[in-house]
Amino acid sequence: MAEHLMMVLSNAKPDLEVMFNDWYSNVHIVELVDKLDPIESAQRFVLAGVHREVDAPYRYMALYWIPEGRLADAQAAMKWQGEERLEALAAGRDPVIGRLDVFEGLPQAWFFSSLTEKYTGGES
Repeated sequence: MAEHLMMVLSNAKPDLEVMFNDWYSNVHIVELVDKLDPIESAQRFVLAGVHREVDAPYRYMALYWIPEGRLADAQAAMKWQGEERLEALAAGRDPVIGRLDVFEGLPQAWFFSSLTEKYTGGES
């Protein structure tokens, strides 16, 4: 049973960090989960440290869970929402999934499919 994840890494513009976090947590992930059927749930994370002595290029990560058999639907929905946003803005209407200009650079998004079941430890 293959579960899928979409991982998005991003940074906030330094002077808009509070606005970025409020919008991303309370508007953006809510819209993606509520309005794009293949997205089942979402959670945000902030960098808590690094494992090796290297700079981390991103401070924020969002994970979006996609059920088995819905990966292609989720990929199509993400493509659609980006295209729909451009069409809506060109037509002077609100897009289905909005976006604020609060990102430093471009967010990076990737889809992953599970290879194994979750391992939670051996039996004693």
